[in-house]
Amino acid sequence: MTEQVPASVRYKELSAAATTAAQRMRRHEQDKAAELEESVTRGNSRKEEADQQREQVEKDVRTRWTLALEALWDERWLKVSSLPDPDLSAPPATPEESRRAVQDAFLELHDALDKPRWSAGSLLRRKSG
Repeated sequence: MTEQVPASVRYKELSAAATTAAQRMRRHEQDKAAELEESVTRGNSRKEEADQQREQVEKDVRTRWTLALEALWDERWLKVSSLPDPDLSAPPATPEESRRAVQDAFLELHDALDKPRWSAGSLLRRKSG
């Protein structure tokens, strides 16, 4: 014959199983919360770094823009004073690539301004062309 387990013993077994399951779930939730907290912290750090990079790129662009306007001061016909809006059709680039592109364009402007504009050779080429 099979022996029947008293209800008090069965109750203790079920209570122990429920307690163990609750403890495991609590540990799992704590681990998951710690993991999510770490993920949020990493995300916030990346966001702060991106904000700093964006601010640096904007500062560099404003500086180059001001210097370009100063370089073009003698060109009175050029009526540009405010910084133009960003070109949304430009291909994606890293902050460093963007800063390098602005610097390259700035240097090209200076090179173009350093070249003589009205030389006898350029006038002769236009006439003969």
